[in-house]
Amino acid sequence: MRIKPFFPVFVVLVGVVIYAYYAPKERPEKGLTTTPKEYMEMVEKSRTERLENAQQRAPDETAK
Repeated sequence: MRIKPFFPVFVVLVGVVIYAYYAPKERPEKGLTTTPKEYMEMVEKSRTERLENAQQRAPDETAK
């Protein structure tokens, strides 16, 4: 009797997806249920945070 590998592969794939969802300490913000205005505010907030982090890292890299 030959065993088809679909079921074990499917179980592993589901496990990886569940792990990838619950593993990060900060889950990504969901933009699916937001209004367009809220989504734009979320994008602007993440952009400013990213730019602030880049500016903070820039002096550290030049000191090396």
